[in-house]
Amino acid sequence: MEVVPYRKTFLFLEDEADDAILIRRAFTNSVCRAFVCRNTSEAKAYLLGAGMYSDRDRFPFPEIFVSDIQLGDESGVNFLDWLRSQSRLKHLPVIVLSGKATPQDIHSLKGLDVDRFLEKPSDPFRLESLLLELATELCVPGDDTATEEPAEPEFSR
Repeated sequence: MEVVPYRKTFLFLEDEADDAILIRRAFTNSVCRAFVCRNTSEAKAYLLGAGMYSDRDRFPFPEIFVSDIQLGDESGVNFLDWLRSQSRLKHLPVIVLSGKATPQDIHSLKGLDVDRFLEKPSDPFRLESLLLELATELCVPGDDTATEEPAEPEFSR
């Protein structure tokens, strides 16, 4: 069995347990790895390499961060504001995947240099399909070249 090196590591911030399962399942057969943090404290620890996340062999620094906006009692927009305030994290590519973003949220995201906004379908089959498309698009086997940053963030609804 040939071992394929991972090209990218994704870190997802997703508080919904069912959606977290779909994320893991969508990336199971991908050449990329996906880790899911269930709250902002866990995501901060992962990104900073704190606590159990200090082992970067087990928990590599992500090349792409994907976040929901509505995180129970927490704000995804506030978390992204924190992320962009960190010198080591401010250039990390960010994709927002949310089904509950308000027009005010979308306006705030544009000011936070979000690379892409995707509307999260409420139907689990459509969500899994979207995640599979994302994994297929961003995890190209054997392509170790750096991807170009988009000139303008993509916001699709």
